Amino acid sequence: MFAVAALATVLGSRLALAQSSGNFSATGTPASCAIGTGGSFSGGTGVTLFSADISTSNGSGVTLDIRPSLVSGLFTDTKISTTIPSATADVGIEVCVTVDGSSAGILPTNCVVYDERFQQISSNLFSQLTECTMAPTTIACTTDATCSSLGTGFTCSVKAPATTGVCVGPNPLCDFDLILSTLSAHSFDFVVPVRKGKPHRVEAIWSVIGSGATSGAHVASCVGPGILTVTQYKVFNNSGALLTF
Repeated sequence: MFAVAALATVLGSRLALAQSSGNFSATGTPASCAIGTGGSFSGGTGVTLFSADISTSNGSGVTLDIRPSLVSGLFTDTKISTTIPSATADVGIEVCVTVDGSSAGILPTNCVVYDERFQQISSNLFSQLTECTMAPTTIACTTDATCSSLGTGFTCSVKAPATTGVCVGPNPLCDFDLILSTLSAHSFDFVVPVRKGKPHRVEAIWSVIGSGATSGAHVASCVGPGILTVTQYKVFNNSGALLTF
């Protein structure tokens, strides 16, 4: 459970002082992502929704500044070999916000991509290298069917006049692997005018996006720590800050 209670204790003494000039609410989690051996992630949060309640003042021009801040991690691994000439990985983190369950009126948009990576490797190099031609095994065979259990690309090689041969397959030493793992902090301001004099529930939801991974590739993601802050402002007609896009 993320540290709502602890954060409320810290911020509670400030809320009363802020009533005259606005209002403030926040919730978050201290769970942190870390990059481990081989670029894999540890830690982070499994909570995908952050919510904060805020009471707004009476009068016109009541506007909320919503700011979800997250550390996001992306892991992509693409590996090609004699049997996999191309590998693709695509993964990202998108954040969407709602006020009272609706995305209406949120400017400039209610969903933003915080981070996304597309990674692709392709090459015909291995087919041109003598060292990457079929490597013999110690498995005796008479037909290709005998070798199929060894994996993709294995066939039976029989040299005349013999009637039996050995299974041959892709050289396991011929491959190329690219691993990228990053952690980045992001925030974005969403602005929305709201109706006066009622409590509002603000929610920020993060989700994993991207087309995933093809054969020979892997993707992963991580989020944390993170915090959702909501600040109430009063916008006056003569301020020049018209909420139009």
